[in-house]
Amino acid sequence: MGRLEGKVAMVTGAAQGIGRGIALEYAKEGADLAILDLQGEKLSETETEIKKLGRRVFSFVGNVADEDTVIAFVEKTVEIFGKLDILTHAAGILRSCPIVDQDVKDWDTVIAVNLRSTFLFCKYAGGQMKKQKSGAMVLIDSCASKTGEAFNAVYCASKAGVRLLAQSFALEVAEYGIRVNSIAPGTINTDMIQRCLHDRAGLYGLTFEEYLYEFNEATPLKRMGEPDEIGKLCVFLASDDAAFITGSSYNISGGRECH
Repeated sequence: MGRLEGKVAMVTGAAQGIGRGIALEYAKEGADLAILDLQGEKLSETETEIKKLGRRVFSFVGNVADEDTVIAFVEKTVEIFGKLDILTHAAGILRSCPIVDQDVKDWDTVIAVNLRSTFLFCKYAGGQMKKQKSGAMVLIDSCASKTGEAFNAVYCASKAGVRLLAQSFALEVAEYGIRVNSIAPGTINTDMIQRCLHDRAGLYGLTFEEYLYEFNEATPLKRMGEPDEIGKLCVFLASDDAAFITGSSYNISGGRECH
């Protein structure tokens, strides 16, 4: 029997990358899924994989930074499954750029998708969990929320906001039986990270291959992580095995982040 048997889990950003890895690990552990992403075709592929694992799944295409979308997604999930046990908000974007060259619209977009959306999901999914007097949230911040990075200011700022929002919310909802934690991935092998490394290599005057080598060499375990490894940590934090854990942020970075 899986550790999440009988649970209903909501995962955003589930079309690819970390979000997809988390959704599949939840399904393997027995959870039914409500998944959301802006990329409908890729989201359908995740839905198919979840069904192959024998789990029920509800897919919703929309923008996580849009309040009406979040409200509708949460309400429809509860209508279909009758409850909401787990939220993992994994949707996020990244724009690598020097601050002085940063387009203001790009800054606002990253803040909206990474941070505003986290507030919206805490507000509406958290409201449902508060009614139930139970629930677990695992939000995705980043090692970039703890250590500043050149050419990555807006992402660092947005993810630092996610980390502190999670900790603040954990204190607000503990009395209702709701736990809120976050995880801080390092470099994970996703399309977003591949694009990021391509963009930032040029800013450092390096080829992609040179920059990737330097990145991996600076990681004690000498490699990138994989999305399913993030999913496995999320399973633990969402499960009853972590019943006494709330308000914490967990590094999963191959040793790159050690505080």
